[in-house]
Amino acid sequence: MIKRRSDHVATERRDYLLVSLVVFAVAVGMRTLILHWSPLPSTLDGFEYAAYARDAIAGGQFPLSRIRADHLGFASFLTASSVVLDGAPVRLIQPLIALVGAVTCLVAVALVRRAARNLGWPSREVRWAAVLVGFSLAVEGLYLRRTGVTDEEVIGLLYLPLLALALHRALASSDRRWLGIVALFMLLFPVTHTFSTLMAGTVSIGVLAAHLLRTPTIRTAAVGFGLVSGFWGYFAAYYWVAERTPLTVPYTGRILSYPGLFVAWLIILVIGIAWFLGTSDRLRRTTFLVPVTFMFAVLVANAFRTIFPGTVRTPLPLLALVLLLLVPVALASRSLPVLSWEPAAGVVLLALLAAPIVMTAYSLTAALTPEFFGTVMRTQTFAHFPVLALAALATVRYVSPRLSPPTRFVGRPAVRRGLLVLLVVSLTLTAPIAFVNLDTLSFPSTTNEAEFAAVSFAASNLDGEWSADHSITTIGANYYPTRTKAAIEPTATWLSGGPTPACPTISQRSWTTTGAHLFPASPETVTERTYAGWTSERNLVYSATGRDPVSISASPGHDGETCQSIRR
Repeated sequence: MIKRRSDHVATERRDYLLVSLVVFAVAVGMRTLILHWSPLPSTLDGFEYAAYARDAIAGGQFPLSRIRADHLGFASFLTASSVVLDGAPVRLIQPLIALVGAVTCLVAVALVRRAARNLGWPSREVRWAAVLVGFSLAVEGLYLRRTGVTDEEVIGLLYLPLLALALHRALASSDRRWLGIVALFMLLFPVTHTFSTLMAGTVSIGVLAAHLLRTPTIRTAAVGFGLVSGFWGYFAAYYWVAERTPLTVPYTGRILSYPGLFVAWLIILVIGIAWFLGTSDRLRRTTFLVPVTFMFAVLVANAFRTIFPGTVRTPLPLLALVLLLLVPVALASRSLPVLSWEPAAGVVLLALLAAPIVMTAYSLTAALTPEFFGTVMRTQTFAHFPVLALAALATVRYVSPRLSPPTRFVGRPAVRRGLLVLLVVSLTLTAPIAFVNLDTLSFPSTTNEAEFAAVSFAASNLDGEWSADHSITTIGANYYPTRTKAAIEPTATWLSGGPTPACPTISQRSWTTTGAHLFPASPETVTERTYAGWTSERNLVYSATGRDPVSISASPGHDGETCQSIRR
């Protein structure tokens, strides 16, 4: 009997290991697919981190006068990895971040596996739930995009569910080792990513509120308030001190500008969790679906009229792909009872789900500015982890004939199997979102080597100011900060029908097709005839062929006139 049980446990472990390996392989494969087009960072911020690592290796220290307070963690990781692997940071950063992003899928596998086992599911159903959530996060377009780009937020997305789980364990058990793990994550967050730190503080309030409402003990209150208030105090002090050093601190102004409104939404977070845990299943679904549906409605409305003035509209093809995510959202709503049934993963998933909803609501009610547009864009990424976890649990409950009521949903076998196919197909179809530029829908959304070579040429050979679109000027400012004097306004003015830039300008053939990037504003295009006539009238300084040919041209008789002279 003992041997049979031991063999069963060993089989379960082998199956779990196999599931983890398959999910990790798919997740890494999807996140390294961008390397097929270019070995360079897939997002513009990646050049900034690569420059930090390059300068740190060359000079032995980070350039503190231009580094952000929340770049220290990722920059240190990239620097150390570049030294160990003996590679150029600008070419190592993309595969490294792909590995980190893939690990977030494994965290979801572990959490859903725990939830299914605690619900008493048979081992086969547990395994299928783990496979489904891992595959969902591996291929779903928006989550794939944010966990595959060279940005420190990828580490924040990895840390957040781990912090929530560790805090839950610290409050639920007397094992003091969990207190150390919670403290470690709380120490790491501020140097990793400012917005992820803010999300972590909000999630920690959600975890504490859920525990106090379910098991209101003196120990829970004392330990919970100590950890959560300590975390908020620590990261507030860290950023306060950082602002008085050469380091720069982003995002904090978006909270300090409306502190009363932010506190009000935190209070609503606690009240909402109390309401959620004490109400009926139907009202739980309403509490979840109403704000989520409103967010989708905002996205639809933004396709026809910009909700945040001065920002880009939602392209209709992109909108069609994003609306496919209504499938996992609908399925997730059917698993909401799990958040109150399951004492461990339920608390974690509830906090991870409530925090981005509240943060999005705060951003929409604070100010409709480009800054809060960026906040909404970042916030929605954090909701994908809990939504897809709940969707995976719901789908297995629909499909499996072995789950008894109230765990099992009732329905015809063909319909139940069809839901599984619908979920998998809808998520797979969203994958292209990860590889297109969201403003122009151009493909692929990475920096090609011709663009990087043109920027390198400009930084090395152009003494005065030059102009280009948002992407090109940002590469120069991020990777060659001391050698770049770039301005986007002259290019934007010419593309809008104004005078031609007098200074050297880096232009691309794609300006005649998908358009020039003018983020956060909408892209601008010119006709092929206009572009050909414009380039023929100017002196060619540099050119590079490739998927999207790049050239540097200057006005005839250019004698060092700066771009600023055009704007006066």
